[in-house]
Amino acid sequence: MDVFHKRAAGIDVHKDQITVTTMVGEPGEEVRMEHFECRTFTDDLRAFGEKLLFLEIRDVAMEPTGIYWKPVYNVLKPMGFRVTLANARHIKNVPGRKTDVKDSQWIAQLHRNGLIQASYVPDTEYQQMRTLTRYRKGLVEDISRVKNRLQKVLEDGNIKLGSELSDVFGKGGLAVVEALAQGINSPKQLADRVQTNIKKREDLEKSLTHCLRKDHVFLIRAYLNQYRQLQGNLDQVNQEISVYNERHQPLLAKLQEVPGISKMLAEGISAEATAEMKNFKDERTFAAWAGVAPGNNESAGQKKDPSLAKVIPISRST
Repeated sequence: MDVFHKRAAGIDVHKDQITVTTMVGEPGEEVRMEHFECRTFTDDLRAFGEKLLFLEIRDVAMEPTGIYWKPVYNVLKPMGFRVTLANARHIKNVPGRKTDVKDSQWIAQLHRNGLIQASYVPDTEYQQMRTLTRYRKGLVEDISRVKNRLQKVLEDGNIKLGSELSDVFGKGGLAVVEALAQGINSPKQLADRVQTNIKKREDLEKSLTHCLRKDHVFLIRAYLNQYRQLQGNLDQVNQEISVYNERHQPLLAKLQEVPGISKMLAEGISAEATAEMKNFKDERTFAAWAGVAPGNNESAGQKKDPSLAKVIPISRST
């Protein structure tokens, strides 16, 4: 088999330690292998990098396990190593032969023979954008959950505010919720907090005639505070993302011309896919990477239901 890297290392990554196999040898010669372990503290990883440099090894491959590959990558990349991240599904070892040492040896062997297709790792700017947009996505989901919980408490206390207002968390709805949190019980006083045009004020007052208990008021106050905090965090991260996206405004504007793509979704696509479309062979490759193109699943001439890949966290949920 062809040898692409005469000096290569394979790393099996875990939370607290990494297991390493180095392979050194010319094609046709016996390969010299060495196994060792290293803790994942930054100083230990730097010492590990120095050892690889001493062995004149520059080509390193590893499986990106969870978040644990990033500390290793963050140390080795600035030291000049050519770090290859392997897709776990592409390098699966033979069943029944799984140990940390054998996994690292398998990765090193595949990398030595050029059989690992490198996963794309964006530059620092796009990694920062990804971190922010993914954090924002989590905030949006948290806000939605808090809204649902608060409305559940209102319904449990016989408050039918959602039947009269199109948005309970609009200006008028929040004013009513804030009054409830303060202990105001009069339906008329609560209805007066809504300054927007309401066709039937009497129905609004009826919807605010309630059976709230002390525990309901406590939960309303708690969920309202949680909502305000999350909304404040969302405003801050939106401001931070806008700073990163200043030079990408033309691209974002172009993406928003596509029906169904909002500003938030455009920013998520830009962060995940980057502006470098040369990373994708064609539009089909991009769609498959984004998880919106079904794969092939055919056996014995029969096509089975295809599944969509779960790849990027913005394509189907933002």
